Amino acid sequence: MNVGSEHKLCVLKAEYDRDGFVVVRGFLSDAEVRELRGRALPLADRMTSEDHSAGKYKNVMKSLHHYDSYLDAQLKRGKHVQFLEQLLGGEVEGLSVAWFGRPEGDPQGIGPHIDAVGRDGDSKGGVTIWFALDPVNIKNGCLQYLPGSHRQDYANVMPIPNIDQESTDVIAAELEPGDAVVHSARTVHWSGGNHSDEPRDAVSFFYTCPGDSVVHQASGFH
Repeated sequence: MNVGSEHKLCVLKAEYDRDGFVVVRGFLSDAEVRELRGRALPLADRMTSEDHSAGKYKNVMKSLHHYDSYLDAQLKRGKHVQFLEQLLGGEVEGLSVAWFGRPEGDPQGIGPHIDAVGRDGDSKGGVTIWFALDPVNIKNGCLQYLPGSHRQDYANVMPIPNIDQESTDVIAAELEPGDAVVHSARTVHWSGGNHSDEPRDAVSFFYTCPGDSVVHQASGFH
């Protein structure tokens, strides 16, 4: 998908500024999805076997860019970097590449949380772009968002208490392979278990905005 047109960027930026997240359809080509899958999943499998998982979330692997030059290059110079800078109106600095797996039948979801908090309540803090490698939907544990929550202050805990996950305001980011969802580090989001018979794999790239002085990173689990 060409997101370079001024009109398209304006539309996406308006949605992002309003909701704290935005879905970008067809960001990656089929070939780019295959390349990302071919790099990230074997590495994640190896790291899983070596127990590099993020605490109790055995299907979350962070810092993949430390182990793969392609992923490191994508974090620094992937085509999404320019898009994020246009979306946010400033430079971004890559911090981490992560794999988020949700095997078929895995009931474990991840409760409401934010990813990071900027200094003095800064409204940006950081940004994540999350690429679907499989069809992603409610049944297999897609990301769900509380629109506008990036404009409020929430406790940096997981799960954040008193979030109504059944609210009609909640939006589920159902995606196809190659689609991306971008969210502010301050946007409340979560994901459910995989109650389907198909896996749900995704790769995310997390960035900070150097001018925003992120001082604390939360879990960043999706």
